[in-house]
Amino acid sequence: MSLQEQIAAALDGPSDISFISWLVDDAKTLYAAIEHALLGKFDESKPEKPELLSQELVLRVYEKLDECLKDPETHELARGLQSEYILVGATLFDLACTFCKSNTGRLEALLDGLCEHAPWMESEVEESSDLLVEQLEIFQEKYAKHTLTEEGSFDSEFVSKLRDDMDWYQSLTWSWLCLTEFCPLSVSALLQDSRFILELAQTSDVATKLLLKLASGSHTAADDKIEECRELIKKLKWQWIALAYDVLKSLFDSAASAPADPEAAQGTNLSVLVDIIEAIETADTELTPFENAPFLLDLETRFGFKQMFTIAAAMTGQLDAAHLDYVTMTIDQLVDMTKPLYRDGIDSLLARIDNAEAPAADIDNIAAQLAAVSIDQNDDSAAVAQVKEMIPDLGDGFIRACLAHYNGSTEAVVNALLENTLPPSLAKMDRTTESWVPAATADSEETQDVLSTRRNVFDKDEFDVFHHNTLNESQVRKGKTQPDNIAEQPDDEMKSRIMDIARRIAEEDEYDDTYDDTAPDNAADPDDPIAPWEGILVAQFVSDPSALGRNKDARKSAARQTLRDKTGLSDEQIEGWYIMFQKNTNQQRVLDKYAAHAGQGALERPDSAASSSSKHSKNSGYGHKEKNKAKIGNHDRKKQHARKMQNA
Repeated sequence: MSLQEQIAAALDGPSDISFISWLVDDAKTLYAAIEHALLGKFDESKPEKPELLSQELVLRVYEKLDECLKDPETHELARGLQSEYILVGATLFDLACTFCKSNTGRLEALLDGLCEHAPWMESEVEESSDLLVEQLEIFQEKYAKHTLTEEGSFDSEFVSKLRDDMDWYQSLTWSWLCLTEFCPLSVSALLQDSRFILELAQTSDVATKLLLKLASGSHTAADDKIEECRELIKKLKWQWIALAYDVLKSLFDSAASAPADPEAAQGTNLSVLVDIIEAIETADTELTPFENAPFLLDLETRFGFKQMFTIAAAMTGQLDAAHLDYVTMTIDQLVDMTKPLYRDGIDSLLARIDNAEAPAADIDNIAAQLAAVSIDQNDDSAAVAQVKEMIPDLGDGFIRACLAHYNGSTEAVVNALLENTLPPSLAKMDRTTESWVPAATADSEETQDVLSTRRNVFDKDEFDVFHHNTLNESQVRKGKTQPDNIAEQPDDEMKSRIMDIARRIAEEDEYDDTYDDTAPDNAADPDDPIAPWEGILVAQFVSDPSALGRNKDARKSAARQTLRDKTGLSDEQIEGWYIMFQKNTNQQRVLDKYAAHAGQGALERPDSAASSSSKHSKNSGYGHKEKNKAKIGNHDRKKQHARKMQNA
């Protein structure tokens, strides 16, 4: 009897321990046939080739095995399948890669069942995740040193080995992408390893340096081989970003559905993003995603990472306000440094290419195509999908109604839903509604457009017939006829009372400066840890602002160390204050305030000392005159006001 006939007979039999016993007895033959069916390879050292099995037959074998494993009494015997490599961690990867584009429903149910019913599968998957992290570390150790070598080091032999390594890493990453899509246990294993995201980010940045090195002409290999190698590295970076997103998205989804207990949280958490930012090497060059951009910008460009991160951080509380601002400001700075072509994200860019009259073959040469591209602003499918990704239970119609109310802002919609601040009209709607039609009908669209753009003083008053169905004709009067109920002319007593009131107002219409010296320019937040140390930070800003910058040299400087010792602030808090102070429109006013408290002359911005010195006199009477100018100045204004009161 052939192996295929044996399998068919076993599949028709009962789903009990007898099926597992048959699998264990014929394990060696089955393993070779299954490996050939799933991977298309076999052991060439053996003279006999394995019998050919269809992939559908292999899938049925594992589905029946899952049914058998539901009985705990079969687990001891089934351990033999682990030792014979019939059911190990690699089996999950092989099944995922084979059926990820077909039979997805059956695949997901099968992987969930095998992970739940086979007690050894969890440890197998965890070992696989450890192996992945080790391979990422090997990549860094192997290639980081080559990004610092002299010209001519990238010869043909090195480029050939590099290309082979990139192929292998692509296969490894692809297998993990397939598994994480259908197997939650694999995502959990990666999340439990706190090293994974950071190692992946650092490995991606090493790959970025390799790209730049290959593009710099520092090689002796053929140009076509160099270009082939560069394309492989770009594809590998794309896969790494997708894998990081799958893992982080699972973290965000779990936070959105049920915020975790901070004391119980282990493994990867949002604070790893701060470590990723610390490793970024800043440069003043314009950034191109997946070319010379750091890992965090690639993640933002590909998936719009910032909004998801902000919501998850707010719900989990894993980051304080200072670290949250630090991460979001860093992402904003990286986006500002990006080429304008890529600032709206890859999805928007690809949509523009699809809508162009002649789509470009190369994504780097499409600037000319975009000039004539018109994007349909009414297509809100992307915004609807983005909201559903955050809150899956909502219907498309309800989301479209919310988007219409909040002018298409997905962030405003999500915040309103999470904070339960929807307007009454939306709060009453069924949140599972799939269809929604705006209130305006097609027949009145043209009229509505005209009325919506009309702006004059009669809008929506009692005579605006476009907003009222009825008109009270008794209120309509022609000519100069006075209405019957016109008020009588005011008598002398009323005039006198009005004049008294006007004089009293004129006398009291002076600025009360009683509390000017005690009120601060800006009321400080009592919970702000930076507020008590603002004076020290301002003094450092004036003396040496370079010690406040976000770079390695500044952090290692003696001035920075002194600041940390005096204030107890972290590097992120000091650098965040420096970034925001540079953007402060009242910067000079703050400088002057702390100069006055210190008994000094007016402090100046480091780059404008000369120009500001002429604006602020150091005359000892300047402050008094400035504070009391309402009492001793503006004489002409007061005379004119008095003359007006006399003639009234």
